[in-house]
Parts: sequence; C-alpha cells; structure tokens
Amino acid sequence: STVVSNRFSIRDQFEKLSMAAPAAAPPPMPKEIEITPEAVTFYCGNAGKSTYFDIKIANKATKRACFKIRCTSASVFRVQPPVGFVPPAGALTVRLWFQIRRFIESTKHYFAVHIIFNDAAKMPTEVFDKNAKAEGVKRLGVVFSKAVPPAAAVGAAEPDAPKSLMGAPSIMPGAASTMAPVSQAAPPPAAPPAAAAAA
Repeated sequence: STVVSNRFSIRDQFEKLSMAAPAAAPPPMPKEIEITPEAVTFYCGNAGKSTYFDIKIANKATKRACFKIRCTSASVFRVQPPVGFVPPAGALTVRLWFQIRRFIESTKHYFAVHIIFNDAAKMPTEVFDKNAKAEGVKRLGVVFSKAVPPAAAVGAAEPDAPKSLMGAPSIMPGAASTMAPVSQAAPPPAAPPAAAAAA
C-alpha cells in the first residue's frame, strides 16, 4: 500500500543518513609552522574593560605561509590582524582581543589558525577565497581567568581596544555553533597636518 511504501522510503533515507561518512577532520598543522602558546588566556579581572592576549606564528618553511584566524564568537572577539603572511624563516605576533561584559565559565570557545603556503599572491584575501582549503589548522582553546592582567612592561603604552569591539553585544555563556570570521580593527585616524594643528 501507499502507507507501507512511504514507511520503507523514510526508513531507507534514515539508514542512508546514518551510514553517511562523518565530516572530515581538519588537516593537522604542518611541522614547519609553530604557534605559541598552545592556549589563549584572557585575564578578566578588570571588569568592563577589554583584554588581549598575544600569540606568535613562526614559519620554518622555505615557502611563505598565509594565515587566517577564525573564532567561535565574532561578537566579543577580535584579531589583529585576522589574515596575513609570515615569510620563510620569519615570525609574526598576532593580538587576540576579548570584550569583557561579565565573566563566563565556558570552555567551548577557541581560535582556529588556518595555514596555506603561497608565494604568489599579493594579498592574503586572494589565498583564502571561498574555495580555499587549508593545509593545516590548529585550534587554540580559550581560558577565562578572574585574575587581573599581568602588568605591562615599564614605560609601555596600553594599547587601545578596537572600537568595533566596544560596541558589540554581550557574550552568551555558550560558544557559537559555527566558526565565525573575526573583524579587523580600523586603523587609527591620521594625525592632522602641522599647519592645521598650529591654527
């Protein structure tokens, strides 16, 4: 009958879905790329003030490495810069920001560094187009600490948080279900000409 036929059709579809191959795991980071530290710690002791954490991407390969960093919540995280190049035998420091609206206990948040080796592209966005496939991915888990951020070096200026971050909505306890591209902070405004300043 039609009812029996539909029942078998639904069962067949369910069995096909159950037998479907799981999503492929991201490729491991090539041994020529070293990212330190292994985890990101945001010190949230100064409530209401954004905090940052620096990571270092070192490229020991003979080819230039292009990177892109994604995160679990674009609402409260920023990356400076989110994409870029690391020259052969070179290294780059990347600054990760967190907007503190309230302390959270979540252990599900992370940043994911994607790497593609490329010597030809002029801009990193050319490398990471919609069809790009990373040659290596590394997740850096986020730890939220209630401690006050470590004191900066004597005489060092405290960096300003990205303006786009300060206007973002408050974070929810859980991580987003999908990875979100992070926004890059706008460059600071240019200093006024000397003549205008004198006027």
